[in-house]
Amino acid sequence: MLWHSYKVREKSDQELLSMVLRTQFSRVADKSVHEIVQAGKAELGLTDIAYARLMAGIELGKRVAEPKANYNTKITSPQLAAEFCQVHFARLIAEGLQEEFHVVTLNTKHRMIDSHLITVGTLDASLVHAREVFRPAIRDSSSAILLVHNHPSGDPTPSREDQTVTEHLTKVGTMVGITVLDHVVVAREGCVSIREYG
Repeated sequence: MLWHSYKVREKSDQELLSMVLRTQFSRVADKSVHEIVQAGKAELGLTDIAYARLMAGIELGKRVAEPKANYNTKITSPQLAAEFCQVHFARLIAEGLQEEFHVVTLNTKHRMIDSHLITVGTLDASLVHAREVFRPAIRDSSSAILLVHNHPSGDPTPSREDQTVTEHLTKVGTMVGITVLDHVVVAREGCVSIREYG
């Protein structure tokens, strides 16, 4: 009832921000939502209470959206893998300041079981240990896994190191009986399947 009474779907970003903050701030009004998320309290000219209210509103919106992140998608192609990652890793794409390596565990129908953060930092074959990658896969009794990492630079083009890591983990997967379905690089400029790229 409240949603429809305020007609919030028809509001602009700035109008929604004013509703969350309960007032109008000139430094906020001329910024996009992405700029506001990246900015600090002082840059926005907000009080501690107003800044906390704004961050709480943004975080709540993210949490509401997360359950809709294509958990039932059946990943059967590089295109579907990239589309899944675009949705499921939207926060990492928009906000990730360091490289993060994740593993998505999949059931026999190639639907998501769970998602696990493996490591944070520059992707390097010496840092991405097979035992750390496959431990959650074995624990989840997964049939296959999807490897995912981000490029904070915004360019999703796979590096030689990305391809080396993919090849190594694919071989290990074959030995332990868990298929490495794909490895997707996510970034602001798009998501790239290393299977398709290579």
